Amino acid sequence: MLETGILIGVILMFVLFFIGAPVFIAIGIASVSMIVFSGSFELLPNIGQCSFEGLNSFIFLSIPLYILTGDIISETGVTEDLLEFADSLVGSIKGGVSASVIVACSFFAAISGSVASDAAVFARLTIPQMEKRGYPKAYAGALVAAGGSTAVLIPPSVGYILIGSALGVSVADLFIATIFPGILVVLMMLLVNYIYVSVYKIGDASDKVFRFSDMCKKFWAAKLGFAFPVIILGGIYSGIFTPSEAGAIAVAVGSIHGLITHKLTIKSYIGVLRSSASICGIVMPILAVAYLMGQTMTYFETQKLVFEMFLSITTNKYLLMTIIFTLVVIFGMFIDLVPNILILGPLLFPVATKVIGMAPEHFCVWFMFTLSFGFITPPYGFNLFVVSGAADIPVMALSRKMMPFLLAFFITNIIIALWPELSLWILQ
Repeated sequence: MLETGILIGVILMFVLFFIGAPVFIAIGIASVSMIVFSGSFELLPNIGQCSFEGLNSFIFLSIPLYILTGDIISETGVTEDLLEFADSLVGSIKGGVSASVIVACSFFAAISGSVASDAAVFARLTIPQMEKRGYPKAYAGALVAAGGSTAVLIPPSVGYILIGSALGVSVADLFIATIFPGILVVLMMLLVNYIYVSVYKIGDASDKVFRFSDMCKKFWAAKLGFAFPVIILGGIYSGIFTPSEAGAIAVAVGSIHGLITHKLTIKSYIGVLRSSASICGIVMPILAVAYLMGQTMTYFETQKLVFEMFLSITTNKYLLMTIIFTLVVIFGMFIDLVPNILILGPLLFPVATKVIGMAPEHFCVWFMFTLSFGFITPPYGFNLFVVSGAADIPVMALSRKMMPFLLAFFITNIIIALWPELSLWILQ
């Protein structure tokens, strides 16, 4: 009866997803169904308390703070400064315009940790520019969507806050462990972009010449943008403050600077707060019900059932990694990031650490990189829809031009999976 209840709950969740029900409603109804159909009616009175406990964590204060930091950065014009610095850095190479967008997306990711903000901001700023320089609009959109996905991979990512909390892994350690994998995925995207631009001869030939003095000048203009990662990551790593406190400091610095320089007015600041609140209003209910489902599965010892199921298939670690990769990619294509982290992560964690032999930090980094495929692949493809709405490009046109960047993500994923030292050596 227990297995039947879990199965009914999972099937019902997917049915609700497919008919377009809001994510938090689908997960909430599925969680209650698991309890009812398994006959564990004594758990029903605890549903409200469990959902509240899912949000009642100091570390989760950092989520709205990092989102607000990204919105403040966008409003104060620092994004344009970051883009100009990136152009001075890589604009002279072949495909320099598109390469500078990739680099700028990664810089912004190191500030906000919000995928939606990254993709939306650069879609509005850069796609018209790339189109004028001879890039197909769909390719430009695909590049921005892929570049925006780095926000979930590069610290201070909201995703690492969630998975660290869910699995009991230090968030600060995860921020450190993902530094070099984050750099690797950006380099891989630059490589496939260079090859694509060269083979298909798209974009104007760059007449820009690299000048060190110009790069230094642009860097100084963008100094505030680079101050935020130093404040957030430097403060966390040095032990001065926690991830939540780092987010609060970043918001305070950005707000004061914006108001003093008059780049933020009271009216625009209210708009920034409203924008950030609307994003948090989507994320937080999902977080509450995903925690409820995770706790329900823990009560029913679902992790043990999944562990035994994997062992019954194979004990070969490479085959198990292939199965986990496939499973996570498929779930990422259909389900939002938050429930995948809070539900799927704890189910796969014992298999990865006890059978495959992965270190907890290594698994978390690999798991997040695998989930990132879901942002740029239909039908969920969150970034595809963000860019489609911002730049009026059909989602399927974006999907067709996404193949080079999916290849970059895939190669990076394999390297991360098979080379744990990439994530762990800096911790050791």
